[in-house]
Amino acid sequence: MSGTLVILSGPSGVGKDTVINAWTKRNPRVRRVVAYTTRPPRPGEVDGVDYRFISIDRFREEATAGHFLEFKEVHGNLYATPLKDMEEMLAEGSVAVLKIDVQGALTAMQLRPEALTVFILPPDADELERRIRERGTEDSHAILRRLHNARAELEAAEKYTHRIVNDEVDHVVDELERIVAPS
Repeated sequence: MSGTLVILSGPSGVGKDTVINAWTKRNPRVRRVVAYTTRPPRPGEVDGVDYRFISIDRFREEATAGHFLEFKEVHGNLYATPLKDMEEMLAEGSVAVLKIDVQGALTAMQLRPEALTVFILPPDADELERRIRERGTEDSHAILRRLHNARAELEAAEKYTHRIVNDEVDHVVDELERIVAPS
């Protein structure tokens, strides 16, 4: 049984992690492909669960060895999708979810045209800003950069097959379940 690949994107602060966590609790077939990053962990993040936190040198070694489906620089840090982990999940029949920024998603879409693509939207710009600020994980300069980048990311939403407004997590999970359900 082959699995389903889902490319899930949205601007910083839209609630992607919250949605994925709720989805994996509801559906045991749903598994998040844990991305690699060179950024330091935020408070409460766990290596191997939220991201695989690695050095820039190790990141470059992995990239050179062809271990990533795609990799990009986002918000001044490097991020990548591990190819082997994704392939193993798909071979097991799982719904493999790539939580990925727009740049990486556009590359992944070209490499994996069979993937279901989903863009998570905020209810509105004010709510997005409130969510980013209330996380309390970035200084004011980083917050402004994320808000600036969010505008460009929102413009890319039309490139995704499915768009869901994250106004209520259970609603978003209901929609994701509908999207991945066999026809």
